[in-house]
Amino acid sequence: MLENYLKWDSLFDQAIKEAKEINFEIKTDKVIFTGMGGSYIPGKIAEILDYNVDYRAITGIPRKVDENTTLIAMSYSGTTSETIQAVKEGLEKGSKIVVISSDGNLEKIAEEHKEKIYFIKVKGLSQTRYSFPVLITPLLKILSTVSINKINLDELKEGVIENKEKYKDLGKELSTKIIGKIPVFYASTYFPIAIRFKQEINENAKSPAFYGEIPEVNHNEVESYVRGKDLLLPIVIGNESIDDVTAGVLNAERIIPPSSSKLKNISSLVLLAGLTSIYLADTLKENPEKLSIIPKCRERTSVIFKG
Repeated sequence: MLENYLKWDSLFDQAIKEAKEINFEIKTDKVIFTGMGGSYIPGKIAEILDYNVDYRAITGIPRKVDENTTLIAMSYSGTTSETIQAVKEGLEKGSKIVVISSDGNLEKIAEEHKEKIYFIKVKGLSQTRYSFPVLITPLLKILSTVSINKINLDELKEGVIENKEKYKDLGKELSTKIIGKIPVFYASTYFPIAIRFKQEINENAKSPAFYGEIPEVNHNEVESYVRGKDLLLPIVIGNESIDDVTAGVLNAERIIPPSSSKLKNISSLVLLAGLTSIYLADTLKENPEKLSIIPKCRERTSVIFKG
């Protein structure tokens, strides 16, 4: 399964070429991204960058959308019940809608409402989490129309190429330290990456993991280590002064972003999350592809929305 992540430089190359065909321009003051799981995290990670509009990433159905909202809905499968419902809500409220998907009901809805929905069809690998490059690249191409700083998509591929080999070693080292512990990932600027690490370990290694946002955790969660230090493995992502505070008081493991480029850091750190989780899965003899409980949740959720 390691190869699914190690081919990301090629996947980014493919996605960057395809993104050149995207010509959607954001013309509203508010942008809401919605998605679930592996289709949520690209939108959340995009919050690391700065925009001249109000941009927010959420899970599930947005509560407040209107004609001055651009709604970007992502579901790799195209069958995620919450995201389908979010698109229906956007249609009802007159929002400008972008759908990023590979197939499924979302593609059918986009076809039925092609005058109201800008549809971007993507194709990656067998699992959403393996397909991160083909999901975040078109999203950032769209957001580049309202970005404060220039977004050079090539830097996503460069981040993978520059760090792939050393992150194979670091991922193996991290996975060894996690054995017998519950990892808790903390970050400030790179908080969405902390979420991604947690997701990857949950899905690929079938193991518990958690995250917290700096500096909020410094006012509550750090106190739990009085009793939890033997159970938990704190891992701080980032090298800002406020990250140093959390790392210092918890004697945490550190993951230092390798570049001055946020785009390179995004692609490489997400790669590291994937590699770490696969090494952990191998040690625990878990099959990263097999999902036992998530499908049950999806099935029961679809019943709720059909009702």
